[in-house]
Amino acid sequence: MMHKNKLIGVFCVNLLIIILEFIALVLSLVEQGLESFLFYTRDSNYLAMAVSLLFCIYAVKEMRGKGKLPAWIHSMRYIACSCLMVTFFVVIFVLMPMMGEDALFMLYGGSMLYQHTLCPILAVFSFYVLEMRNNLPKADVIKALIPTLIYAVITITLNICKIIEGPYFFLMVYSQPWYMSVIWCMVVLGIAGFLAFVVWKMYNFVCKKRID
Repeated sequence: MMHKNKLIGVFCVNLLIIILEFIALVLSLVEQGLESFLFYTRDSNYLAMAVSLLFCIYAVKEMRGKGKLPAWIHSMRYIACSCLMVTFFVVIFVLMPMMGEDALFMLYGGSMLYQHTLCPILAVFSFYVLEMRNNLPKADVIKALIPTLIYAVITITLNICKIIEGPYFFLMVYSQPWYMSVIWCMVVLGIAGFLAFVVWKMYNFVCKKRID
């Protein structure tokens, strides 16, 4: 079980994530309506918000002596952080270069201040500093790819059916040869897998150092 002070810290940071994500959700709906849910960068943040809500619920239960934070919720945090790292990678290396002189706007403009900068930082901080437990199994790296894979299947299917276009250029199946869509999907999943592995490796390294 966690020390009470650490539990309070976990609760406060995750409550802050929930509040900031809710603000971002409202701003996103105002800016783009329901189309905002088409963006992976936002969906990964909503996953992080859901995980933070679970952390708050179980942290309160543990503080009241009615249970403890389950191991699976920690795996969920790892999965959410891995997805947020994909978001951060896409923002820094794909979206910002496309913005030119307005690149920094992607880090502080509107809902992006919360979903591209503040919430990913807070989630990673909570994961590595406050929520440290035992080593994560290597099988979790594969699990971390599931949200990205689900997103890819859904958005590509909607693009093929001409229900939506994009929202990212590499999802536009009718704007490029079919094999380019396949290549892009493999590249994105490869990046997601690599980032998930790095997050997992760093976590287990830090965990081992703390035990030693």
